[in-house]
Amino acid sequence: MKSLNLYIFLLLATLLGMSCENDGDRVVLSGFQEAELKATATNVVLSNENSGKLVFSLMWDAGQLQNTYSERYGISATALTTTLQFSTQNTFSEVKEVVETSSSKSYTGKALNSLALSLGLETGKAATIFIRLKSSIAANIQPLFSNVIELTVTPYEEIAFLYMPGDLSGGWDKYTTKVCSRAGNGEYEGFVEAAQWNNFKFTTEMSSTSGITYGSSPTDLYALDYSKDQWNIWFEEGGYFLIKANTNTMKWSKTAITGFYVTGEFNGWNPTANAMTYDSAKKRWTITCNITTTLYGIQILANGDWAMAYGDDNKNGELTLGGANIVINEPGTYTITMDLSNPEKYTYTIK
Repeated sequence: MKSLNLYIFLLLATLLGMSCENDGDRVVLSGFQEAELKATATNVVLSNENSGKLVFSLMWDAGQLQNTYSERYGISATALTTTLQFSTQNTFSEVKEVVETSSSKSYTGKALNSLALSLGLETGKAATIFIRLKSSIAANIQPLFSNVIELTVTPYEEIAFLYMPGDLSGGWDKYTTKVCSRAGNGEYEGFVEAAQWNNFKFTTEMSSTSGITYGSSPTDLYALDYSKDQWNIWFEEGGYFLIKANTNTMKWSKTAITGFYVTGEFNGWNPTANAMTYDSAKKRWTITCNITTTLYGIQILANGDWAMAYGDDNKNGELTLGGANIVINEPGTYTITMDLSNPEKYTYTIK
């Protein structure tokens, strides 16, 4: 019996992070229970007007772990892990998980909108999000689940960003580098300059304690992972890249940009004859070229590839992929400057 008691204790010691002082102690763990989850609302209609206001909160009681020798053996603060699960299916066959260390979570309209869109909800249409809390104490012990909250959410269309703290922003608490989803549909893109082995993550908020943080899957650098097992994302090579991230498919990609080129009737629509140069300090591409004929205007090609041709649909200095030819009013020598540092709006000037 003495050996059995020691065996039971060793199992619990592993779980609780304790050390054995007496081999006759038999420690019994209690308090691992299904959490009680409560919410402040069942229906939220989101809009620009309430984007900055608190619109929804969750509170839960996940219990407290105790053992029969608490006066002798403490319990690790991380022994009980609580994870909020969100799903559009009441079976929770597909979930978005966020590990929480407190006993409540509040959402602004913007944060809840980002969460709803990341789950695939359509803007302007009410849909139900199912929410529950998962309690875990060890990988080899089945987790317990709380009651399910049903929240009806009507998201709105917004320009959304994924921030990129880490080396690209100058620190893990910096958020200067970002990609943008102009349609707020979970598809983001932006141009960045990176050095080899630069590390970063994607976050929905300019904070490490709110919103959703995406790293890479431990088994796939280009698969996004918002679980606690996520790894940093990194660049295997340095250069200038078009970054795309999709929180619907949970994938991200990078396309190395080796150059931008101005093409038009003046150079016979040669895709690589007139290369722009990049100023890393100013984050701008420039070229000075003699445009001898203005017929049909010009286009700007990434990598000399017509599939990556940028033009201007509205003649307002904003570049769009696949946009109309840029108008040049009269022949002459022009300095063309292109700024792709703001993913919300790519711009150019011609002087």
